[in-house]
Amino acid sequence: MKKLILSIAFFVAITGATFAQKKTAEERATKATEMMEKNLSLTADQKTAMYNANLEKNKAVDALKEAAGEGNKPDADQMKAINAKYSKVLKETLTEDQKAKMAEMKANAGANGPKKPKEGDGN
Repeated sequence: MKKLILSIAFFVAITGATFAQKKTAEERATKATEMMEKNLSLTADQKTAMYNANLEKNKAVDALKEAAGEGNKPDADQMKAINAKYSKVLKETLTEDQKAKMAEMKANAGANGPKKPKEGDGN
């Protein structure tokens, strides 16, 4: 019985530690680039450019968050600058059709996100 309890506790500890790990900037860049390649039919050159842009953005955001400290928000002006630089790369790299598809994807993602409570709902 004691071994069973210890085995369960060990499994829970390992599982919790696995889920608590944050993905690296490289992992997030790879995932974002793969999503773009799948949905936007990126060329090889576009895929390389977008991976580099995603990686640079992720590293810059991570550095800002680390500088701000845990529980604090990063500087809004610096975040805007990072996003503006990323948007510029998007505009330079994607075709007009790809840009339109990307805008559609963003609009659909926003529609499926969390809903804000309406005023007067008592929330």
